[in-house]
Amino acid sequence: MTTNDNIARPTLMHRLCLCVLLATEAIALPSAQAVPVATVPQPNSPQPFFAAALSHFPYSDPTTPCALSGNYPAWAKSLVAKPAQRRAACLKEALDGNLEARVLYGWMRLSGVGARADLNGGIAIIEGAATDGSPMAQYLLGSIYRTGGALPQNHALAREWLARAADNGSGDAADTLGVMMISGEGAPVDYAGAYAQFARAAGRGDAHGALNAGRMRYAGLGVPRDVNDAAAWWARAAAGGDADGEYALGVAYLQGSGMPRDVDKAAAWIRDAATKRQINAQAMLADLYLSGTGVPRDDARAFALMSAAAAQSLPYAQRRVGDLYLWGLGVKRDDAIARQWYQKAALEGDAYAQYSLAVAYRDGRGGPVDLEAAIGWMRGAADAGVAAAQNDLGAMLQHGQGEPQNLAEAIAWYRKAAAQGEGIALFNLASLAYTGKGMPVDRAAALRWAREGGEHGNAQAARLAGTMLLHGEGVPADKAQGIEWLRKSADLGNGDAAREVGWQYLYGAGVTHDEALGETYLTRAANTGDARAQLLLGVYLLNRKPKAAQSGAAREWLVKAAAQKFGPAYSALGDAYWSGAAGQLDRVAAVKWFTEGAKSNDAVSQRALCVAYWSGVGVVRDFGAARYWCDTAARRGDVPAMQLLALDPPRDEAGEAARVYWLWNLADRGDAKYQSMLGDAYDLGVGVNADLDAATYWFRRAAAAGNAPAQASLAWHMLTGIGGEHDDTAAYRWAERAAAQGSASGEAMVGDAYLLGRGVARDSRAAKTWYEKAADGGSADAASRLARLYEAGIGAPADDTQAVHWHTMAAAMGSSSSNIALAIRALAKHTTWQLTRKQLQWLPGAGRDHASDANADHQDVKPLVRPAVERDAAAEPVKKLRETAGNAWDALSSLDEALTGDPLEQYEIGARFWNGDGVMQDRALGYAWIEMAQRGFAREAGAQAYADGTKIVLARIAPLLSREEADRAHGLSEHLAGTVPQEEVGLLLGAK
Repeated sequence: MTTNDNIARPTLMHRLCLCVLLATEAIALPSAQAVPVATVPQPNSPQPFFAAALSHFPYSDPTTPCALSGNYPAWAKSLVAKPAQRRAACLKEALDGNLEARVLYGWMRLSGVGARADLNGGIAIIEGAATDGSPMAQYLLGSIYRTGGALPQNHALAREWLARAADNGSGDAADTLGVMMISGEGAPVDYAGAYAQFARAAGRGDAHGALNAGRMRYAGLGVPRDVNDAAAWWARAAAGGDADGEYALGVAYLQGSGMPRDVDKAAAWIRDAATKRQINAQAMLADLYLSGTGVPRDDARAFALMSAAAAQSLPYAQRRVGDLYLWGLGVKRDDAIARQWYQKAALEGDAYAQYSLAVAYRDGRGGPVDLEAAIGWMRGAADAGVAAAQNDLGAMLQHGQGEPQNLAEAIAWYRKAAAQGEGIALFNLASLAYTGKGMPVDRAAALRWAREGGEHGNAQAARLAGTMLLHGEGVPADKAQGIEWLRKSADLGNGDAAREVGWQYLYGAGVTHDEALGETYLTRAANTGDARAQLLLGVYLLNRKPKAAQSGAAREWLVKAAAQKFGPAYSALGDAYWSGAAGQLDRVAAVKWFTEGAKSNDAVSQRALCVAYWSGVGVVRDFGAARYWCDTAARRGDVPAMQLLALDPPRDEAGEAARVYWLWNLADRGDAKYQSMLGDAYDLGVGVNADLDAATYWFRRAAAAGNAPAQASLAWHMLTGIGGEHDDTAAYRWAERAAAQGSASGEAMVGDAYLLGRGVARDSRAAKTWYEKAADGGSADAASRLARLYEAGIGAPADDTQAVHWHTMAAAMGSSSSNIALAIRALAKHTTWQLTRKQLQWLPGAGRDHASDANADHQDVKPLVRPAVERDAAAEPVKKLRETAGNAWDALSSLDEALTGDPLEQYEIGARFWNGDGVMQDRALGYAWIEMAQRGFAREAGAQAYADGTKIVLARIAPLLSREEADRAHGLSEHLAGTVPQEEVGLLLGAK
């Protein structure tokens, strides 16, 4: 934009036309930064000015040689008439009394046309003509006094001679006098007087006077503002051929200011002005060609016109040429040249060029990054009021670019830009208030700024407002309003918002379900290249539109997302081929996509690849590769992969430790199932050091979350006191909760509670009922307990046939107690040939040492021994390492119950010590426990077969003891007899 004085001082040029009103210029433009008003170059000598000025005056006879010589272009270009000849012609006519010729001759002497210049002689002739009443001479003399040079500058005399010329009918003189009045030359500024002179000039046919009258009318200077009247003045100026008037009228038509908007007429008048080299018109016409307004779009023509105006040093045009080079419009893109043009315009004071130059320095466009220069130019543009610069200066200060970080000043600049309606500045303020950076957290203020920014067209602000309303941040949640703001953001071009809106409508999340609208918004986001939207759209089409899946449309979107290295797209493609949703079942193709996704660190693809290698589907089976990919996915936080590793059957001690590691990760996340399994690991000491306290801790957490196996395990720990706490009542309650969920272990323990009167009143019939439920649920321990009830006649009639039936069932399910019972019974009846290998192992000294096979299939848990935990089938089969730990646990459980007086348990722990099964081998201690059991059986009338069988076992193993072992066994037996309680009624059950 040019920066002329109010109505600029006229230079010595055609018709003294530089009466420029700065205020009028700005108002007359389409926008504050669009097309500038032109200035006319100052001539290098007075000759062009006087010749042009004098040629405009009406001559009484314009055909005389002297009058023709007043036409500067005519004599300057003539190859026939020489200046000396013209001068001689004017002298002759002047001597003949032609006043006009005298003025021209005086000017020729003054200017040195046709002979050496005679300043004093020329002035004297012109003064004489002026005194004699020549308006031409009066105008020239007034102009000479105004500008100085030929005569000392004297504004008072200038005004006097110009007024006399105007009174004598000179429109040029009236126009120039108006310029002096509005400029305050020689007297105070007089807008009203200036307007009167401009109107007077126009009334005498002066087009430039009409232009200036229109400008003052438009600006309301010296006269009430009236855009219609201003347009009428400009129409007169344009009709008179004034280039500035043509330009002003064109702008009025373009804006619809003072007349109906008509872009075709606007373009026509602006083109006429541009043809006369009115540089503002050249620049504006270039803009019209760029936008195709009133003229066909023509970038090349636009560049030529803008370059012509820029070459005349118009700052606006210089900046716009920079824009054209930056954007590659009408010329090959060249950021370096763009930067040069921005610099030219910036140095001329163009604030928008200063902003563009600052951006170029900041972003390294067209040259190296220079943050110091960037922030300097940005400050200049911001100080000049450019809203974008104010915002960007705030951003640079916020992030410490070019200067140290200064959040307080950044916020101040954001506020200035926001006051001008800069949407992004409002978004920046909202973001700072939301996060509490540079100001206290204020969600209400954040929402207010975000809404205002959205109303000013900023998509990011609209999205923030929508998200806050959707989730109730700053105000109560309003999903309908939230969706509306997200839609506004999407409609403003925000791809993230379009994706969110599409998802909301597709699945009816917070808004009425509308698949068509959802697909529309998702497609819009996908078309912007948003990989997430492409993935969502592809998956939606696969699942909801089979035809789209079969046609490949869904697959194409997924492929586009994958092409952007978006990991989830690989797993979606793999899943589509794996399941056949992509139109064909192709596991090999699925594995290829999973492999690509796994390499790009997509955890779902890594997990899927793990499953493929594990199952050998679509790829050669490879457990090592399977575990590698599951481990990779799990370490990236993929929970299903962690679960696969936690359920992976271990193959060695390291594998158990790794499994427990993932159990711990899952348990720590609050998963009750894995908390219970972790408790098992601590109980058994598998993959981790045995820690009964830790086991109880994890069982308690899982039990509180409703996990039935953990409730049963916790009940057992509290019943036995293993793990630090003994509480029969709490044990019964936890067992009851587990039983209520159908846990066979829980049901068996409720039966134990009723049988033994622990935590609940003793009720043997109720115990029998619970044992039957548990046995039906697969509890070997409950079945073994039922057998012993029938043997003892407790809670049921004594029935040896039923007892053997339940022992047989329990033994088949893995109960060590029932296997022992059947083995001892067979030994007493001399029918051991009927026994299984597992049963024979419980008869020490039976001709061979069965210790090596002692627990090949042993997995039982007894009613008062820690109950078995129901596990996912994927955790089986349990390997040798876990079996060894299980045997140790069973031995500990058996010892615990042996100490309560149960002779079957005493026999079991004795056999274990004898064989070293789950405990360190100690034959003396084993013999002592078996002897303890034999005495218990002998005291019970209904247990004669057990007493007889145990006596045979003792007879077989006694000779195998060394003398030292025998002595020690005898001492241990006496110690046990004195310390282990034997007062129980129903010794087979260890219960009263």
